Amino acid sequence: MKTNFCRICGKTYARPSTLKTHLRTHSGEKPYKCHICSKSFSQAANLTAHTRTHSGEKPFRCPVCERRFSQSSSVTTHMRTHSGERPYRCRLCKKAFSDSSTLTKHLRIHSGEKPYQCKLCLLRFSQSGNLNRHMRVHANNN
Repeated sequence: MKTNFCRICGKTYARPSTLKTHLRTHSGEKPYKCHICSKSFSQAANLTAHTRTHSGEKPFRCPVCERRFSQSSSVTTHMRTHSGERPYRCRLCKKAFSDSSTLTKHLRIHSGEKPYQCKLCLLRFSQSGNLNRHMRVHANNN
């Protein structure tokens, strides 16, 4: 089988189209633009999923509790609430999580990373929600 090799990071792909999509992670190219809010995406599927945030469409359903989701991957993650599966484990403290994004947020406790910064007072936060809550302080002071 012929492989398609990324000269930047070394990853290989079975199809040239998959390599082309991957290369956008390095170039930052985002050719798929939302016609409603102008947010751009590197993959058409991500634009499709994003468009559902505007329409409210939730075509994917949990077979256990009937909860609906805008993305099929969200059903997969949600199903872990029923099964109790926690496949993502912190290598430092061994705490386990049901999804990778929660593990990523958790790891910031150990690293001290605070990637979200207030543009008004330069205070930094480990999670975007904490920055959003903080911004209300400035809104209430005006």
